[in-house]
Amino acid sequence: MDAGAVQTTKQPEQGRAGTRVRAVACAFRPRWTLAVLLAVACLAPPTAPLVREARADDELDFGLESHRLAGVELSGNVTFTSAELKRIMRLQEGSWTRPLRSARYQPHLVETQVRLLKNYYRNRGFHQVVTRVDSITVAAGGGDLLHITVIEGDRTYLRSLTFTGNEPVPESNLRAAVSVHEGSPSPADRNAFGNDLYSLREQLRNETYLDAKVTPELTVVPLAGGTGYTADLNYSVDLGKSYRTGEIAVTGNDLTLDRLVRRELEIAPGDPLRWGRVEDTRRNLLGTSLYRDVNIAAVNKDTTAGVADLAVRVIERRPAYYELGIGVGSLERIRVLAAWGHNNLGGKGRRLQVRARGSWNVEDVVGSPIRFSEGQINYRGEINYVNPRLRDGRYSLDTTLFLSRETRGESGLNMVGWGANVGTFWRSDRYVTNNVFLGYKVTEPEIHPQAPGDWQVRFAELNPSVSRVRSLNWAMYFDHRNDVFHPTAGPYTVLTAQLAGGLLGGDYHFFKWTAAWHDYRRMPVGTLALRVKAGGTRTYGSSVDQGPDGVPYDDRFFAGGASTVRGYANNSLGPQVSNKDEQDLLNYTADVLLPDNPARGGNYLLLTNLEWRVPLPVLRKWGLATVAFLEGGNVWAELRDLHLQGFRLRSDPGFPTDPGSTKDWDYRYSLGTGVRFDTPFGPVRIDVGFPLKRVRYLSDTRDYKDPASVWHFSVGYPF
Repeated sequence: MDAGAVQTTKQPEQGRAGTRVRAVACAFRPRWTLAVLLAVACLAPPTAPLVREARADDELDFGLESHRLAGVELSGNVTFTSAELKRIMRLQEGSWTRPLRSARYQPHLVETQVRLLKNYYRNRGFHQVVTRVDSITVAAGGGDLLHITVIEGDRTYLRSLTFTGNEPVPESNLRAAVSVHEGSPSPADRNAFGNDLYSLREQLRNETYLDAKVTPELTVVPLAGGTGYTADLNYSVDLGKSYRTGEIAVTGNDLTLDRLVRRELEIAPGDPLRWGRVEDTRRNLLGTSLYRDVNIAAVNKDTTAGVADLAVRVIERRPAYYELGIGVGSLERIRVLAAWGHNNLGGKGRRLQVRARGSWNVEDVVGSPIRFSEGQINYRGEINYVNPRLRDGRYSLDTTLFLSRETRGESGLNMVGWGANVGTFWRSDRYVTNNVFLGYKVTEPEIHPQAPGDWQVRFAELNPSVSRVRSLNWAMYFDHRNDVFHPTAGPYTVLTAQLAGGLLGGDYHFFKWTAAWHDYRRMPVGTLALRVKAGGTRTYGSSVDQGPDGVPYDDRFFAGGASTVRGYANNSLGPQVSNKDEQDLLNYTADVLLPDNPARGGNYLLLTNLEWRVPLPVLRKWGLATVAFLEGGNVWAELRDLHLQGFRLRSDPGFPTDPGSTKDWDYRYSLGTGVRFDTPFGPVRIDVGFPLKRVRYLSDTRDYKDPASVWHFSVGYPF
């Protein structure tokens, strides 16, 4: 052996499992060389052999290392944007939504992502599309830059859509269930028809064919002259047997009578077994609040007679419950809620609820701040009794007794009231609910203890009396939201009408209506929420002579605050109860807003709200989100007070008599942002609004402007 050569041999493992012993045999002539090499060998860590054995999992790890991803560059895509295509692939570039996450990718999966891109194109009509990775380069700032080319080719459209074997089911019913029709881009393979196949089977189940089978048959035909392709689609339908409903068995109802379950059934023995009616039954049962879950299955199918039984299994809730909650807010500084209820009185499905809510309200009183110790107690207590199926029919019996006290700092008033409502709910169809009730309300206004002295004197002079309102009320709800508590998709519409006085008697005679449209739409990030709400009142009979005051104060519209137009103080928008002598002295017109004058509310309302709800990066796992909003709204005493000029986007808080300054009839806009924290009781929210149209309040003694920002702290979505 040459001098300095080292021979390393691996000895069998000895001692404890997993411990390797190395023996080093050295043949050196110089003794000092031997000493150095022996020292190096002894100092080398035993877990780092000079020659390592290949492990069995090395082959599995090969190519699985991840690389830093600088970006993805797409070329050749015309029909779809690069941003849209990148969302299809799982190659996630760096983003502001993931500030603490380094974008990485695994090279061996790139071809898989390119195939996803190809399938996306093929299922949207581009049957001959070509997608490929052209190159991978190193970006200037480090990381790999993937260059992907798309050659779209000609798009294939559907020439004809036919159905065979569907008789006696009308073809029009089946066509209504599918999304791909003549003229639509034709998917390239049968897997892309999954949603339409599911819809067709559900439609056939609703036509009593529970075992129906549907097979798509796609034929691609070249166009003359080699200009592309077209496609013919046929759905081959095997209906199977049409079923009628046999026996209906109910299980799991240990605390509730069979009758309470059966009265919610939308289908009876002998009826055609339409599965849509079965789903309606399930929704009805869940809506009773008696059951946590409901399962309905078709069993004992007799294919000869065409009869199937239904097995209805319910999982019951505890009928009695109680609630207790404590909260805080910018207006309700301390809020306490307590409730007790029972959903199955006497085992007959009747409901009784006792609910109480109290709060310590600290709010500006006629524009003047007050201390925490000068706050006022607000409360509302009510007892509600419901028979959800009066005489086992479709109509309910709802009775409510209530007692309340509400402070209205913007008007310098406290309102004490009590009354009762008696009415009924019923469902027109799956999405539409109606409510009709008779209402009786007694309201007694009181002056707020912290109201300005001159307003207290004026209140004593006016000596407003107790008001009694008797009314017939109707409300209609169109609810297509995907979730009642946390909606992210679907519209929601509410229409209301109230007729007070007339043959019903009472101190006031007026008609009031509102219409509100909400819509929720999923965005690439978060949810976009919209609302448009309008309302109006009209007096008649003996109330006409009172003008706008013919509508009682607590039945008027108010705007401004956490749930209407953020950026303005609570209920501060619209006309005031102004002192005409003061206006004449200052040479002001009636539409000028003065300091220390109470808000009087309006008889007409218009609100528009737009809010973008976005989960916070990284913090979303803890239920934190943010919002950005743009809102507008106001109230007016009479329709003639609504001017087109009032919808200008900006106006100055200038001198009150300046035509360019903000008036009480101006449509007021604000924009802002906020933070949300999700809880089981709804989101806790902190918002800050920035008014775009501020007002200058100027008199002999005071001169101030609307604040440049207003904070709101509350619970629940604003709409």
